[in-house]
Amino acid sequence: MATLDLWRRARTASWAHPRWLLALKTATAAGLAWLLVQPLSGPLSDYPYYAPMGAAAAMSTTVIGSARTSAQAVVAITIGAVVATTMGLLDVPGWLALALTIAVATLLAGLKQLGAMGGWVLVAALFVLVIGGHDPEAYVAAYVGLTAFGAIVATVVNALVPQLPLEPVARAQARLRHRLADELDTLADGLLDDDVLDPSFWEQQRQRTEPHVTELRALLAEANDARRGNWRAGRWSETVDRRYAQARALERLAGCVDEVSALVSDQRSSVHADERSAEELRDTIARAMRAVATMLRSAAEDPVHDEGQEDAAAVPTADAERSVEELGLLVSHLASTDDKHLPAAAVWVNLQRAVEAWS
Repeated sequence: MATLDLWRRARTASWAHPRWLLALKTATAAGLAWLLVQPLSGPLSDYPYYAPMGAAAAMSTTVIGSARTSAQAVVAITIGAVVATTMGLLDVPGWLALALTIAVATLLAGLKQLGAMGGWVLVAALFVLVIGGHDPEAYVAAYVGLTAFGAIVATVVNALVPQLPLEPVARAQARLRHRLADELDTLADGLLDDDVLDPSFWEQQRQRTEPHVTELRALLAEANDARRGNWRAGRWSETVDRRYAQARALERLAGCVDEVSALVSDQRSSVHADERSAEELRDTIARAMRAVATMLRSAAEDPVHDEGQEDAAAVPTADAERSVEELGLLVSHLASTDDKHLPAAAVWVNLQRAVEAWS
């Protein structure tokens, strides 16, 4: 029982801090690569450190990421080696050969196909030119071969112990949820306030939200990437799909906040008209936004594991559903008479999608 409890704690810690597991896998892969190349002889035995270096460079939080990085690293090193070897054959002074190597390698390092490994073109070119000048063929073979071997070891280790970084996505979602909840409350106050806030204020609010949206998109892309080649992904597919739906709802809601900001800050908007229908629309939108804000704050951090917290969020979710439904009925009624309430309809649709993602 104690062993099982310890395992669960370790698993939870690895979810909360994926960098720790990544560090452990990197160290394991590098150590294995080093041990496996020790029996080698010939030119390969002169440069055994390239194997753990390749393993460290190729390790990633995702299996497909390791495979991709491995290929990019090997291609980058090969390109750098070719550049250096070619420049070494030129009948020019050493300083000029070095300068030309750096210039050409720097240009080729910018190839988008090489991704983050592009910098290895220049490093490999300099290594081959400076260190391997006495026997470039043997050095290039050892450099490329051992780095590729280390990268393969890293990919195998990663495939055996794959990660599915859902916890960082959950934390990013929580930050964005609370940020959007604050904005929705502020917007609700603005809708009901006679003194409409300056448009520059809403622009500042939007700029404060955008980094959270960008972070969530990047983490979500990494999580989706982690599903490929991951034998553990099947058991978490429902959680990943739910995270994806929630993230997309938050992105749409962030766009909705922009639309509402425009409505609030524009005195010419239909919601600021003197008609009684406009007043009712403002009240209903504000009520729906506050209800959605409360729902976002009370949402479970992890809908799969936080069952008690999910139950506690049931009441705010029901309130949000009811308030958004009332807004939908009002918007449908107003839109049937004219089209000036179309922006309000867009607000309703996005609020509804947000509620659906957490219901």
